[in-house]
Amino acid sequence: MPYAAKDRQEFIKRINLTPDARILDFGGMLVEELPSAVFGITTKRPMTGAVIIKPTLLPFKNSVFKSVVSYHYFDLIPSDILKFTFEEAARVLDRDSSFSFMITQWAAENEAQRSSLFFNELLKSTGALFQHDFEEVSRLLSESGFSEITAESVKRDIVIPGEFAKSHLLMLGNLVKKEKEQGGELIKTLARQYFKNVKVQGEAMLPAIHFTAKK
Repeated sequence: MPYAAKDRQEFIKRINLTPDARILDFGGMLVEELPSAVFGITTKRPMTGAVIIKPTLLPFKNSVFKSVVSYHYFDLIPSDILKFTFEEAARVLDRDSSFSFMITQWAAENEAQRSSLFFNELLKSTGALFQHDFEEVSRLLSESGFSEITAESVKRDIVIPGEFAKSHLLMLGNLVKKEKEQGGELIKTLARQYFKNVKVQGEAMLPAIHFTAKK
Protein backbone atom coordinates (compact mmCIF):
# COMPACT_ATOMS: atom_id res chain seq x y z
CA MET A 1 0.00 0.00 0.00
CA PRO A 2 2.25 2.83 -1.20
CA TYR A 3 -0.48 5.38 -0.46
CA ALA A 4 -0.14 4.53 3.26
CA ALA A 5 3.64 5.12 3.43
CA LYS A 6 3.30 8.26 5.57
CA ASP A 7 0.92 6.49 7.93
CA ARG A 8 3.43 3.66 8.42
CA GLN A 9 6.21 6.19 9.05
CA GLU A 10 4.11 7.95 11.68
CA PHE A 11 3.38 4.60 13.31
CA ILE A 12 7.14 3.98 13.59
CA LYS A 13 7.74 7.45 15.07
CA ARG A 14 5.13 6.88 17.79
CA ILE A 15 6.90 3.68 18.87
CA ASN A 16 10.23 5.45 19.48
CA LEU A 17 12.34 2.38 18.68
CA THR A 18 16.01 2.11 19.61
CA PRO A 19 17.95 2.15 16.29
CA ASP A 20 20.02 -0.97 17.05
CA ALA A 21 17.21 -2.93 18.72
CA ARG A 22 16.38 -6.44 17.52
CA ILE A 23 12.89 -6.09 16.05
CA LEU A 24 10.32 -8.58 14.80
CA ASP A 25 7.89 -7.20 12.24
CA PHE A 26 4.90 -9.50 12.73
CA GLY A 27 3.33 -9.80 9.27
CA GLY A 28 6.14 -8.16 7.30
CA MET A 29 4.26 -4.95 6.46
CA LEU A 30 7.08 -2.55 7.40
CA VAL A 31 9.90 -3.74 5.17
CA GLU A 32 10.67 -0.26 3.82
CA GLU A 33 10.42 1.49 7.18
CA LEU A 34 12.41 -1.07 9.21
CA PRO A 35 14.89 -2.68 6.78
CA SER A 36 16.98 -4.23 9.59
CA ALA A 37 14.01 -5.97 11.26
CA VAL A 38 13.21 -9.67 11.06
CA PHE A 39 10.10 -10.01 8.92
CA GLY A 40 7.71 -12.73 10.03
CA ILE A 41 5.50 -13.62 7.06
CA THR A 42 2.93 -16.38 6.57
CA THR A 43 3.43 -16.99 2.83
CA LYS A 44 6.57 -16.91 0.70
CA ARG A 45 7.44 -13.49 -0.67
CA PRO A 46 10.69 -12.14 -2.17
CA MET A 47 11.82 -10.28 0.98
CA THR A 48 15.31 -10.07 2.43
CA GLY A 49 15.38 -11.13 6.06
CA ALA A 50 11.94 -12.78 5.88
CA VAL A 51 11.08 -15.83 7.99
CA ILE A 52 8.03 -18.00 7.35
CA ILE A 53 5.92 -18.12 10.51
CA LYS A 54 2.75 -19.54 11.96
CA PRO A 55 1.11 -16.79 14.05
CA THR A 56 0.49 -19.15 16.96
CA LEU A 57 3.94 -20.80 16.88
CA LEU A 58 6.82 -18.46 16.12
CA PRO A 59 10.11 -20.17 15.12
CA PHE A 60 12.21 -18.18 17.60
CA LYS A 61 13.68 -18.85 21.04
CA ASN A 62 12.33 -17.15 24.15
CA SER A 63 13.23 -13.52 24.91
CA VAL A 64 15.15 -12.76 21.70
CA PHE A 65 13.51 -9.49 20.57
CA LYS A 66 13.50 -6.02 22.11
CA SER A 67 10.38 -5.05 20.18
CA VAL A 68 7.58 -6.74 18.26
CA VAL A 69 5.63 -4.51 15.90
CA SER A 70 2.79 -5.11 13.48
CA TYR A 71 1.02 -2.83 11.03
CA HIS A 72 -2.53 -4.08 10.38
CA TYR A 73 -1.51 -7.73 10.17
CA PHE A 74 -3.79 -8.65 13.07
CA ASP A 75 -6.79 -7.56 11.00
CA LEU A 76 -6.14 -10.85 9.16
CA ILE A 77 -6.09 -12.95 12.35
CA PRO A 78 -9.33 -14.57 13.62
CA SER A 79 -10.41 -13.52 17.10
CA ASP A 80 -10.27 -17.08 18.44
CA ILE A 81 -6.52 -17.36 17.87
CA LEU A 82 -5.59 -13.77 18.72
CA LYS A 83 -4.69 -14.68 22.32
CA PHE A 84 -2.32 -17.44 21.16
CA THR A 85 -0.69 -14.91 18.83
CA PHE A 86 -0.25 -12.41 21.66
CA GLU A 87 1.19 -15.13 23.89
CA GLU A 88 3.79 -15.92 21.24
CA ALA A 89 4.68 -12.24 20.95
CA ALA A 90 5.16 -12.15 24.73
CA ARG A 91 7.28 -15.31 24.67
CA VAL A 92 9.81 -14.01 22.11
CA LEU A 93 10.10 -10.58 23.75
CA ASP A 94 12.84 -9.84 26.28
CA ARG A 95 12.03 -8.23 29.64
CA ASP A 96 11.13 -4.54 29.61
CA SER A 97 10.40 -4.76 25.89
CA SER A 98 7.52 -3.37 23.85
CA PHE A 99 4.73 -4.75 21.71
CA SER A 100 3.13 -2.24 19.35
CA PHE A 101 0.54 -2.74 16.63
CA MET A 102 -2.27 -1.11 14.69
CA ILE A 103 -5.68 -2.54 13.85
CA THR A 104 -8.54 -1.05 11.88
CA GLN A 105 -11.22 0.94 13.67
CA TRP A 106 -14.51 0.01 12.01
CA ALA A 107 -16.05 3.47 12.12
CA ALA A 108 -16.32 5.77 9.09
CA GLU A 109 -15.84 9.49 9.71
CA ASN A 110 -16.78 10.56 6.17
CA GLU A 111 -18.38 9.15 3.03
CA ALA A 112 -15.08 8.13 1.40
CA GLN A 113 -14.25 6.07 4.50
CA ARG A 114 -17.74 4.61 4.35
CA SER A 115 -16.74 3.00 1.04
CA SER A 116 -13.89 1.23 2.85
CA LEU A 117 -16.28 0.21 5.60
CA PHE A 118 -18.60 -1.43 3.03
CA PHE A 119 -15.59 -3.17 1.46
CA ASN A 120 -14.35 -4.41 4.84
CA GLU A 121 -17.79 -5.69 5.78
CA LEU A 122 -17.80 -7.66 2.55
CA LEU A 123 -14.37 -9.14 3.20
CA LYS A 124 -15.46 -10.01 6.75
CA SER A 125 -18.43 -11.92 5.33
CA THR A 126 -16.00 -14.08 3.31
CA GLY A 127 -13.66 -14.73 6.26
CA ALA A 128 -10.79 -12.74 4.70
CA LEU A 129 -10.84 -9.94 7.28
CA PHE A 130 -11.69 -9.77 10.99
CA GLN A 131 -13.09 -7.07 13.25
CA HIS A 132 -11.62 -6.94 16.75
CA ASP A 133 -13.26 -5.35 19.77
CA PHE A 134 -11.15 -2.76 21.62
CA GLU A 135 -11.93 -4.09 25.11
CA GLU A 136 -11.41 -7.69 24.01
CA VAL A 137 -7.96 -6.90 22.58
CA SER A 138 -6.98 -5.11 25.81
CA ARG A 139 -8.17 -8.07 27.89
CA LEU A 140 -6.27 -10.59 25.75
CA LEU A 141 -3.08 -8.54 25.99
CA SER A 142 -3.37 -8.50 29.78
CA GLU A 143 -4.05 -12.25 29.95
CA SER A 144 -1.01 -12.85 27.71
CA GLY A 145 1.34 -11.24 30.20
CA PHE A 146 1.47 -7.63 29.02
CA SER A 147 1.12 -4.52 31.18
CA GLU A 148 1.05 -0.74 30.73
CA ILE A 149 -1.41 -1.25 27.88
CA THR A 150 -2.40 1.90 26.00
CA ALA A 151 -4.59 2.44 22.96
CA GLU A 152 -4.59 5.54 20.79
CA SER A 153 -7.24 6.34 18.20
CA VAL A 154 -5.53 7.43 14.96
CA LYS A 155 -7.63 9.58 12.65
CA ARG A 156 -6.64 9.29 9.00
CA ASP A 157 -7.37 11.19 5.82
CA ILE A 158 -5.69 8.88 3.31
CA VAL A 159 -7.36 8.62 -0.08
CA ILE A 160 -7.13 5.22 -1.77
CA PRO A 161 -6.01 5.86 -5.38
CA GLY A 162 -8.28 4.92 -8.25
CA GLU A 163 -6.14 2.02 -9.45
CA PHE A 164 -6.51 0.31 -6.07
CA ALA A 165 -10.25 0.97 -6.04
CA LYS A 166 -10.42 -0.65 -9.49
CA SER A 167 -8.67 -3.73 -8.13
CA HIS A 168 -11.31 -3.86 -5.38
CA LEU A 169 -14.05 -3.72 -8.00
CA LEU A 170 -12.50 -6.60 -9.93
CA MET A 171 -12.17 -8.66 -6.77
CA LEU A 172 -15.78 -8.05 -5.82
CA GLY A 173 -16.96 -8.88 -9.32
CA ASN A 174 -15.31 -12.29 -9.05
CA LEU A 175 -16.77 -12.86 -5.57
CA VAL A 176 -20.28 -11.93 -6.73
CA LYS A 177 -19.95 -14.31 -9.68
CA LYS A 178 -18.83 -17.15 -7.43
CA GLU A 179 -21.63 -16.44 -4.96
CA LYS A 180 -24.22 -16.46 -7.75
CA GLU A 181 -23.06 -19.91 -8.80
CA GLN A 182 -23.61 -21.04 -5.21
CA GLY A 183 -27.04 -19.42 -4.95
CA GLY A 184 -26.15 -16.77 -2.33
CA GLU A 185 -27.06 -13.06 -2.11
CA LEU A 186 -25.09 -11.52 0.82
CA ILE A 187 -21.95 -10.56 -1.11
CA LYS A 188 -24.03 -9.16 -3.95
CA THR A 189 -25.94 -6.91 -1.53
CA LEU A 190 -22.78 -5.63 0.17
CA ALA A 191 -21.02 -5.17 -3.17
CA ARG A 192 -23.91 -3.07 -4.48
CA GLN A 193 -23.56 -0.74 -1.47
CA TYR A 194 -19.82 -0.44 -2.07
CA PHE A 195 -20.19 0.14 -5.84
CA LYS A 196 -22.76 2.88 -5.31
CA ASN A 197 -20.79 4.72 -2.62
CA VAL A 198 -17.30 4.49 -4.16
CA LYS A 199 -18.54 5.71 -7.54
CA VAL A 200 -19.71 9.01 -6.02
CA GLN A 201 -17.57 9.44 -2.89
CA GLY A 202 -14.31 7.67 -3.70
CA GLU A 203 -12.55 5.62 -1.06
CA ALA A 204 -10.32 6.40 1.94
CA MET A 205 -8.64 4.39 4.69
CA LEU A 206 -10.58 3.95 7.91
CA PRO A 207 -9.28 5.23 11.27
CA ALA A 208 -7.09 2.91 13.30
CA ILE A 209 -6.29 1.98 16.90
CA HIS A 210 -2.62 1.93 17.90
CA PHE A 211 -2.00 -0.44 20.83
CA THR A 212 1.21 -0.48 22.86
CA ALA A 213 2.07 -2.78 25.73
CA LYS A 214 5.07 -3.73 27.85
CA LYS A 215 6.41 -7.22 28.54
